[in-house]
Amino acid sequence: MASFFVDVASNVGYSSILLGVVVSLLLMLIMRKQTGSRGLNLPPGPIKIPWPLNYLTALARLFENPIELVRKLNEQYGDIVYLSDGYEDYVFLGSLELVKDVLVRRADVTSDREEFWELRAVTNYKGGIIFSNGQEWVDHRRFGLAALRNFGMGKKSLQHSINQEARILAETMAGYNGSPFNPALVINNAVSNIICTITFGHRFEYSDPKFKEMIRRINYFVAEDPGVLSTLPVFFMNERRRNLLEVKKFLEDDIREHEKNFDPNDVRDVIDMYLLEVQRAQKSGEKTEFGMEKAWALIFDLFLAGTETTSTTLLWAFLFVAGYPEIQEKILSEINDVVGNSRTPEYEDRTSMPYTEATLMEVLRFRPIAPSGVPHRCTVDMKVRDYDIPKDTNIGINVLYIHHDPKIWGDPEVFRPERFLSEDGKEVVKNEAYLPFGVARRVCLGEQLAKMEMFLFFTNVLQRFKVAFPPGAVPDYGFGHRITTLLPKTYQIILEER
Repeated sequence: MASFFVDVASNVGYSSILLGVVVSLLLMLIMRKQTGSRGLNLPPGPIKIPWPLNYLTALARLFENPIELVRKLNEQYGDIVYLSDGYEDYVFLGSLELVKDVLVRRADVTSDREEFWELRAVTNYKGGIIFSNGQEWVDHRRFGLAALRNFGMGKKSLQHSINQEARILAETMAGYNGSPFNPALVINNAVSNIICTITFGHRFEYSDPKFKEMIRRINYFVAEDPGVLSTLPVFFMNERRRNLLEVKKFLEDDIREHEKNFDPNDVRDVIDMYLLEVQRAQKSGEKTEFGMEKAWALIFDLFLAGTETTSTTLLWAFLFVAGYPEIQEKILSEINDVVGNSRTPEYEDRTSMPYTEATLMEVLRFRPIAPSGVPHRCTVDMKVRDYDIPKDTNIGINVLYIHHDPKIWGDPEVFRPERFLSEDGKEVVKNEAYLPFGVARRVCLGEQLAKMEMFLFFTNVLQRFKVAFPPGAVPDYGFGHRITTLLPKTYQIILEER
């Protein structure tokens, strides 16, 4: 019998046998992983690929737009989809009904967030608003809301700062003298300066090398899909991780400067306000989630939420008005009727400019900046319809899919601001399925700030300039390859003084 196996091995080849054994073991591993979830009635979706084969599929997906992937999954499997990458499980909700049921009605058990392992491991991230949980999240979110309100959200003082920055932006744009240019950098700088004013107490010149570098690094973090690279041990240092450490250093340097010059009787900005809260808690001896080692993470999250998203919305807005000159003319007509040329637009003007507001809403419907938001995480085993959602599953809203559902919008692939207007065109009409800022307890902290910035920057520029494409340019409303935000493809515009 032994000689028989030796003869077989000689004929087949030892390498082939070894390969067969490896493949068989892997197939057994797959079957074992799959049988582990056979008792669950998971939502429909692609087959779960276990470790280590998940790394191969993840590498293949590096060449696929992840935003398109998620949208196609809902199109293929319906309004609830289960997806696993081998180390994390996700459920994507593609209907308003499911969003209300899972994230609003059951907010008590679906308001957590996945621990951002890489961010915490590389930078010791603690105390932020976006990626924290529990009491730490509750206290810092409450503080963030209070800080934004205290330093101008909804106030005239902040409106003045935005309009001042908008004038600087307009002057910078005028410096191109009617030549084609890419507006991305100057818009990003302008919007970033608003959150700088609130958090640091001052703005930066657009030419400031440290400022430019910080904005570039933050945008890189938001844009890049780390894929399997984010699971590598901390000692594997790559550009993404170096960027994170440099941003942390930039923020901590400014925080240390604030500590040196801190005056509790003269609270200048969010950092001072945080310092005051830390000192108050220390003096009272009360237990607190606040600490100076957490201050940079709070500021980091305010930048993530308050810069790239708003500037990207404005990039889409200028792209659409350049591509639809008839829409631009209607907006200009409202500006002329309500504001004129003798004064600067004010945020209160939006109530008398429904078409302008509807256009900005249509921008965020057509191209929601956070197409699946930042996923929630359930803290218990759940039943959704007849499906099982295991504890610790990440739950995302497929906003892009919902915003392009023909059952809701009729003609979702048409850019049409009128869908948000009453029949007489005099009032803005909201739709429950309009979800660009998320829902429930994790709704965007800076929604009101973002709306104010979008309206004032947008109207300031259109009051002064006609926006057009260079001769022969064909508008492209497709989006680039990003993991968390919808960014328009690079484009150029020409500005003509009115």
